Amino acid sequence: MSVEILYRDSDIAVVVKPAGLLSEDVGEGSLPHALSGTLGTLYPVHRLDRVVGGVMVYARHKKAAAALSLAVTENRLGKVYLAVCEGVPEAPEARLCDLLFKDSRQNKSFVVSTPRRGAREAVLSYKTEGVALFGEQRLARLCVTLETGRSHQIRVQLASRALPLVGDGKYGARVKAKAPALFAKALSFPHPKTGEVMRFEASPPDEFPWSLFAAPLEIEHKYLVKMPDLAWVASRPSCRILSMVQTYLLAPAGETHRVRRIQEGACVRYVETRKRRISALSATEEEREVTLAEYEALLLRADPTRRPIEKTRYQWPYEGHVMELDVYPFWQDRAILEIEVKSEGEGVLLPPELAVIAEVTADKRYKNVNLAKSVPNDDISGK
Repeated sequence: MSVEILYRDSDIAVVVKPAGLLSEDVGEGSLPHALSGTLGTLYPVHRLDRVVGGVMVYARHKKAAAALSLAVTENRLGKVYLAVCEGVPEAPEARLCDLLFKDSRQNKSFVVSTPRRGAREAVLSYKTEGVALFGEQRLARLCVTLETGRSHQIRVQLASRALPLVGDGKYGARVKAKAPALFAKALSFPHPKTGEVMRFEASPPDEFPWSLFAAPLEIEHKYLVKMPDLAWVASRPSCRILSMVQTYLLAPAGETHRVRRIQEGACVRYVETRKRRISALSATEEEREVTLAEYEALLLRADPTRRPIEKTRYQWPYEGHVMELDVYPFWQDRAILEIEVKSEGEGVLLPPELAVIAEVTADKRYKNVNLAKSVPNDDISGK
């Protein structure tokens, strides 16, 4: 079973645990055992249920383990989960507070109404991100932030409100799945040596029920154009000029994963993007802004077969769409024009001042991920 390693240094390793592996080192069938050949001895400092996948951090030596364990005790380990539940919560977002009691004989937790020996406070917040239909059953995708870390906490707190997780028969789910629909999406913690807060994210597997909640679609046309008068472009009303450095990261087959450094004037920001191609025009796209520290950590996962792409983007509104003209240092006579649309059948009007050589939407050579490997230089003198 392959395991994605998000980050590693001499002190820690951040990985994506597949559902089905134990998070603690008990030999065969555990994540530390599966990674021992690659990462050596790993020291668990927090855990995920066997049936739950997602982002985890391990210490690589005892001193780092002690520092991370202290962060856990001081509630400085931030955890964000995705969950898919049967039914839709009445409130789109809420904070849930309960007393949980764990029955160790059944390995099951229960919400109890009055304090008792062994009952502990459990607190989480959720926000509904989407609703989908599976047959006649409404399902909701929730983003859940834990304030406490109790056994089976998300599973039992939601189930107690008639919102069991899909696939979680232990807590009353009727809709079946390979595993309870719970995924540790994001993890933040102070680095055990530097104290710098680090944050890592991953996406759930592309399978039921996660696949019912598709990421937002990016639908765009792409044109190869002759290099225009850039002074004219810059003078377009509301034109923005962005300097970008785009680095592609190692990613599973069928996906692209990149980070961008974007500078506009004196303002610099960093953006992480994951894409999965659906058609020549369309791709699902998940995007988030990251900190400089996160950006630098992500760069450690750069695809060594692709060089960073530098470009200047001129962006301006025209006839109901936004024109995005990308100018690259390796071309002096041509540029790329990208235009996002709302549907694949939607038409676009192009500024007559731009001389179109060809539409290259379906030409894979002109996708940035491939320009990072090889630059096409077709003769355009007669066009």
